[in-house]
Amino acid sequence: MLDSSFLQASEAAALTWEVPALALGVSVGGAVETHAIGCAPDTVFRVASITKPFTTALCLGLLELEEQTGIWPPDVRIRHLLSHTSGFDGDAGDLGRYGDGEDALGELVNEELPQIRRFLGVEQAWSYANTGYWIAGWKSAERAGSSYEEALAEHVIAPAGLEATSFGEPDLVGAGADAVPGPYPRARRPSGGLVSNVPDLLRFGRWLLAWPEFARMRVVHGKPTAGVYGLGLFGERVDGVEVWGHGGSWGGFQSSLLIVPDRDAVFVGLTNHSHGGKALWDLENLFFERVIGARRRVPPTIDLPDEVRDAFTGSYANSDAWIEVDFAVGGLSVKLDDGEFAARPIGERTFEITEGEHERERFDFPLESFGRFGSRLAERIG
Repeated sequence: MLDSSFLQASEAAALTWEVPALALGVSVGGAVETHAIGCAPDTVFRVASITKPFTTALCLGLLELEEQTGIWPPDVRIRHLLSHTSGFDGDAGDLGRYGDGEDALGELVNEELPQIRRFLGVEQAWSYANTGYWIAGWKSAERAGSSYEEALAEHVIAPAGLEATSFGEPDLVGAGADAVPGPYPRARRPSGGLVSNVPDLLRFGRWLLAWPEFARMRVVHGKPTAGVYGLGLFGERVDGVEVWGHGGSWGGFQSSLLIVPDRDAVFVGLTNHSHGGKALWDLENLFFERVIGARRRVPPTIDLPDEVRDAFTGSYANSDAWIEVDFAVGGLSVKLDDGEFAARPIGERTFEITEGEHERERFDFPLESFGRFGSRLAERIG
């Protein structure tokens, strides 16, 4: 799999996107191959939201999906937390304010999350919500009678045979515009606190493939801007073949875990740069070519009347972002914190950014008066 052409493509991707360190690995039918640029293949990276399938596995072992949360209204169940379909806002600012004590997660959940804004009812629209994972991690810890970290180590990390996965610090520092110094906030850990390396994440992917509960993680619960979402996993089809996985992005680290059940195959890519996901996209497509025989489909641009596009223009906001959407020739332009970017229509309500730091990222307008940017709902203002 990782032949000379794949390795050359890896080096080119890292160079093009200015990624200092990139480690990748594949496992097909149990065989394992790894490669690294700027580091060793077993280097430990921050893996951010790849923590979410770990937290989901913990919940599936300790909780019932139809349980109420005890924090949010009774219609919100555990499955809504794990599938991002609760209708609640998705973040709460810098959680370093809760410190590093064992009570950090509990204080966040009990003191602040009951007041988090609710945009919609359950299952009305998919919106990425770290807040739900904080509650899910806290509920699992309560059920286990331990801290979240101890529960995850006992019920997931140890059974999966992982050796380098923990809530410690990575071997490298993050780089790029999103780099954040210092440790990951303890109160956020259920949504993205783990560090790991390529060999461990390949083992985790293979553990999921053999785990009976993996089938429940792949039941579709929500519809993001691209593909679908189950429990703790994004899903897509590449040439008709199911692919499940999760990416991670935090503090100048970007990562990717992909599982192709029908091919008994796992892909892992880890980087320490804010552009790392762009480099990994090219390598994921090479992986798909080798195991499926096709790359991801590039959606065509469609024609949308001026009045349709103009109806989406305006200002949108959620707890940590303000977005301006303007009319543009042939599409829309979107102004984010780091600049203004052109986007083309690929669906009646879906647009794909065509340039700059956010190339290939999508935003859409799933409901009247709402946009979805960076996978999170934002309400139209005024």
